[in-house]
Amino acid sequence: MEIDDAIRSRIEAILTNDAKNRAEVMSVAADEPLPVDPFEEERNLYQRILQTYRNTVSEVNHILEENVGFLSGYYRMVEAIKEKNDFEEICAQIADCVLEDFGAEYCSLFFLPEAGRNPDYFCVEGMREGQSFVRIHSGENLLGIAEFGRIVAGLTEESIGFLNIEDVYKDSRFNSVDFPSVVRSLVCLPIVAGGRLAGFLLMSHSRPRFFNDNHIRVLRIIASSVAHMKHLTTSVDGHGQAPMPPPVAEERAPAEPGAYAVILLGFERPGLKRSAQPDRETLRSIRDYLQKDLESRESLLFYEEGQLIALLPGVGAEALPGKVRSLRNGFRSWKAGLEPAPDIRLSLGFSAGENGDGLARTLDMASQVMRSETDEDIGLAVEM
Repeated sequence: MEIDDAIRSRIEAILTNDAKNRAEVMSVAADEPLPVDPFEEERNLYQRILQTYRNTVSEVNHILEENVGFLSGYYRMVEAIKEKNDFEEICAQIADCVLEDFGAEYCSLFFLPEAGRNPDYFCVEGMREGQSFVRIHSGENLLGIAEFGRIVAGLTEESIGFLNIEDVYKDSRFNSVDFPSVVRSLVCLPIVAGGRLAGFLLMSHSRPRFFNDNHIRVLRIIASSVAHMKHLTTSVDGHGQAPMPPPVAEERAPAEPGAYAVILLGFERPGLKRSAQPDRETLRSIRDYLQKDLESRESLLFYEEGQLIALLPGVGAEALPGKVRSLRNGFRSWKAGLEPAPDIRLSLGFSAGENGDGLARTLDMASQVMRSETDEDIGLAVEM
């Protein structure tokens, strides 16, 4: 075993070096013995051997604890998605679990367009800075940066298996990208489904050289799991999005004291590199339609230009996916009721916390993940 060989090599090196030093000392002291403890060298040798064992055992324990932690995280991820059949919700749960259990500060599941099935990109992004914020959208931008997505796609297609960049600031290929603080070390693995490249799984951290071989192993498993779930859930569209179910009165979850959640609703147009800006009347129509699915303590308000924000006091992390699903299905129902249906898509960003202390932090993360590089050029109204 590698560990046995490492221990043996270290002990042999200590013994060899000690024998050499002892021979030199004896040669020098042959004519005039030095007044030293006759057992001092033996005690030092034993102490060094014991320290070597302690260091090796500590390394082994660290690797074992890390692997057990990854295994537990993967188990929690499987438990979170095992009864779900909506691919968007599955990807959101996976991104949140990666942020929670695998040490990442940013995670993205980025899927390429599919000829004849889905002509647009599909992406789930998550960021963690104290608490997590997850976004579901159909744009090609990663972290709101179009160039970032294009570079990663090109590099991953050229690489074999995975891409592990220890420090993006020292990689000239990323010189044109203005990264946020959560991207320093970066890992990217391909998601292969049906024998073709379907997308990528990305993880990043604010420290350089953060990801090791154990991270790569577990990410390979997660990427394979995502590909399998995509195959199982793909139905009417390329996202694997389940058909919109008939309206069913869902059981209202009891309010959790101190808990709160925030959902940001942005809007996109297929094929555009900038966000679509609904006019005021369209935005009001969407808000009024979705408001009826919220409880009395919850509110849906106008936010930044062309966006809505849902404030959900009493909604914790477990109840949040149901709220996201309800708003997404409500938006699809709103579109289905119009003739012709507007060419606009919903982009959802959401986070759950406690006591409202992290609301400012949540909105700050949202401004990074949901930003657009061309905000100053946006003046587009949705044509109805």
